[in-house]
Amino acid sequence: MLKVLIKSLTISLLLLLIFNPHTFAQDVESIALANEYYIQGDYEKAKTEFEKLSRDKRNLPLIHDNYLKLLTQEKEFADAEKHIEKILKEYPHNFRYELDLAVLYQNQGEKEKAETTFKELIDRITTEAVDESNTNKVRILAQSFYEKNLRPYALQTYLEGRRKLGVEDLFSLELANVYRIMNRKQLMITEYLNFSRSQPNNIGHVKNSLQRLLIEPEDLDTLEITLYDFMQQEAGNPIYNDLLIWTHLQQKNFSGALRQARALDRRLQDDGKNILNVGMIAFRNEDFKTADKAFDYVLSDFPDSPNRRLAERYSLLSREEVLKSSYPLDTGAIRSLITDYENYKENSRDVFAAMDAQRRVALLQAFQLNEIDTAIATLTDLVSQPVGKHRVIAEAKMDLADIYLLDEQPWESILLYGQVERMFKDEPLGYEAKLKSAKLSYYKGEFELAQGHLDILKLATSREIANDAIDLSILIKNNTVFDSTDVAMQQYANIELLLFQNLKTEALQEIDTMMMKYANHSLNDELLYLKANTLRELGRSEEALASLNEINTTHYYEILGDDAQFLTGVIYQDDLNDTEKAMETYTQLLKKFPGSIFVSEARKRLRELRGDFSN
Repeated sequence: MLKVLIKSLTISLLLLLIFNPHTFAQDVESIALANEYYIQGDYEKAKTEFEKLSRDKRNLPLIHDNYLKLLTQEKEFADAEKHIEKILKEYPHNFRYELDLAVLYQNQGEKEKAETTFKELIDRITTEAVDESNTNKVRILAQSFYEKNLRPYALQTYLEGRRKLGVEDLFSLELANVYRIMNRKQLMITEYLNFSRSQPNNIGHVKNSLQRLLIEPEDLDTLEITLYDFMQQEAGNPIYNDLLIWTHLQQKNFSGALRQARALDRRLQDDGKNILNVGMIAFRNEDFKTADKAFDYVLSDFPDSPNRRLAERYSLLSREEVLKSSYPLDTGAIRSLITDYENYKENSRDVFAAMDAQRRVALLQAFQLNEIDTAIATLTDLVSQPVGKHRVIAEAKMDLADIYLLDEQPWESILLYGQVERMFKDEPLGYEAKLKSAKLSYYKGEFELAQGHLDILKLATSREIANDAIDLSILIKNNTVFDSTDVAMQQYANIELLLFQNLKTEALQEIDTMMMKYANHSLNDELLYLKANTLRELGRSEEALASLNEINTTHYYEILGDDAQFLTGVIYQDDLNDTEKAMETYTQLLKKFPGSIFVSEARKRLRELRGDFSN
């Protein structure tokens, strides 16, 4: 506020210098002194100085703001009214002084008189704005109302100016800002959409503003509904499809975003760029089913798209993730995917993309089909290729190490993890290799060695790796601190190794044995959660629910409480198609665990089940 005052005073004094050079020095000193007294709160001295200065009509505009504030604060309304009438006599066409007089009426309790003046001002100024190019007075009056905290009159000014000029989207940004301050989000959204219609090149500004202002999920719901209204009124305007795609992405409603992207790209014949973008965002957010559909649409709807090869690659990656998370495993579909990866590899012009396809084939062979020898041969061939230090070779080495662990050759695994760690020291791949080494030590029951690795990884630049390291470190510490023999922890680590090796039946037997042996151990909730996941992967969803129910009723207050609640909902929804139970479970999660990392996904799934995304 002080900066604004100084700036305003400086401009006024410069004008005084131009038109009154002989009296400039004296007036500058007196005005500065009066303002200083006012700022310091010495109102009596400030008033004395202002009164002296007001005798010269040329000083009136220079002292007006602070002099009027002082008189109003001191409730000297008669003097304030005399001052405004005096300045209006000198500047009869300056409506800002008229507004000050109306505000003075309001401060004295003369509300009718004030309101009459406000309305007369609005009517006169908006009438004077005879065309769209002559709207500055309207803006200035509305801004003056806004600054004096008379926001309803600011709105009235903008809306009346718009009506008289007959331009339905005039003053859209200004109105959006006033509605924002008044927390009238529906109307704010409408004005931003009006602006986007008249200024489509500024769509980025609209998105940035809405992203900043629409914080609650309900706000995005309002935006979505309003967009559909605009689309019905003005069908075919691509700007609304674009905004609706953006809205769905903010809601993580990737299937809804895909529908709009497909409609937009068909209309614009845009080589599937919007579809591809939605697919990539869905892929990064692990909505692999929607991602797979998106990439398939690019391939089918835009066969000549320059993005075809990228879509083909990510279509395979998405399909892989969908198949790996579908229970029980469809081995026929896995073999079909391997064939498609091999075809992609043969036809790829990108040598490194082809190499990545080869390593993914090996992983499917090993972990999904249990063809370990074939997978080792595939990866051994890959890592022997002379391409130097490259990410895909490092990843292949880590994959090969994982498969050696699967094949019960841990020493080979240690060597390969170490190679990658040294090759990519202080890089994310190096940290990942170190994390795998830590897990190997953990599987072998070498908990102190594992903790040594994990303590370093807690400081890793990769948040995901650091979080994984912290989680494993906490698991080890919490379950070894009161057990000097570490027997229970070693048995639990052995179960996790069995699961890594795809020995699910053996792992289930060990889980049951351990739960009987350590009925009250702190690992019980982890064992129940492992059991539920394993049963689900074997297609035994009802039994998985029984284990999760035990966590939900007995261990809900422990660290896996929200994990179990969410997985329960997923099983009801994805495996058993029980919509009612799934909705009930997600609703309970939102109530019981409002701070859970699963809240966003649970809310999205609830909306899907209610049919909110059916448009």
